[in-house]
Amino acid sequence: MLPDLSASVARMDRDDLAVLADILPGALWRNPAGTERHTWADTLMGQVIAAQEAHERATTAE
Repeated sequence: MLPDLSASVARMDRDDLAVLADILPGALWRNPAGTERHTWADTLMGQVIAAQEAHERATTAE
């Protein structure tokens, strides 16, 4: 079972999220669709994008 990182991703700053966003596509490409690792990387990428968007909304609201 791969770890759930959603709480950690939500607390990351913009630089850390950018690093993950750069790394995760490689994890998707290296793992065939339908595998647990591919699904995990895809889910994590969605969480990273959501966290980046939340940071943008917070910055825009200020």
